[in-house]
Amino acid sequence: MSIERKILELANKREQAHEGGGAARIEKQHAQGKYTARERLQKILDEGSFEELDAFVTHRCTDFCMEGNRPLGDGIITGHGTIGGRLVFVFSQDFTIFGGSLSKAYAEKICKVMDLAVKAGAPIIGLNDSGGARIQEGVDALAGYADIFLKNVKASGQVPQLSLILGPCAGGAVYSPAITDFVMMTRGSSYMFLTGPKVVEQVTREKVSTEQLGGADIHASRSGVTHLVADDEDQAFEMLKALLSFMPQNHRERTPIVECTDPADRVDPSLNFILPDSPSMPYDMGEVIRTVIDDNDFFEV
Repeated sequence: MSIERKILELANKREQAHEGGGAARIEKQHAQGKYTARERLQKILDEGSFEELDAFVTHRCTDFCMEGNRPLGDGIITGHGTIGGRLVFVFSQDFTIFGGSLSKAYAEKICKVMDLAVKAGAPIIGLNDSGGARIQEGVDALAGYADIFLKNVKASGQVPQLSLILGPCAGGAVYSPAITDFVMMTRGSSYMFLTGPKVVEQVTREKVSTEQLGGADIHASRSGVTHLVADDEDQAFEMLKALLSFMPQNHRERTPIVECTDPADRVDPSLNFILPDSPSMPYDMGEVIRTVIDDNDFFEV
């Protein structure tokens, strides 16, 4: 085969990998107010910085007629890029391919990028949109989750691990995000639960909605699993970038230092009016923090 044909074949495979689950499923994703896995990476990473890894990997399952359905990438996009010039490693789950469900090959791609992040001393960012384990692969898929959990634990305290929940994540898909450093969710379109409302109703006879069971607000106000809630994906991406700007690359480096224009001897008389005269009267501590903080640059978690 000539070099020209090899290059053309490579370009065709790359184009095929970029198609995800097809136009119809991508359109459905957009109709739900969600970006595709690749669009999300374009939103969070510096333009032109993304380098994809293992784009042509496919699953190895031969049961349940799966041997004839092997989409390139297997529903997970992994690689590295930069955010504000800083190196980060990322994985983005593609719900348009098998509902983002995890296979053994899928898990291996995530584990590889996590290993590279620890080796390079750079943050790991996971964009989660997955229905859980790929049932056709049985225990192999569950073993893949165990491998990911082990990587999470080993990376803990070495590099920042940030998780964005951007769709209905169930079962094994929620364990890993829950043990990362920070979790963000989008209101009305992202959910985290071990089993869905129908299973809960069958077992407990209690009817609950997806929002009541695992919505963003319930995890922010009751369970404490999520740290930040965004109104939509665009806001979530901005929150991610802001949070990352306060964090070091790894445990060996200091947090980023930015130039401060706020005078060290600044006096703000408004504090006299925020704090009440009576010690038994309530007041907004957030307002106090925003008043005294340098350049009013405060990011609440």
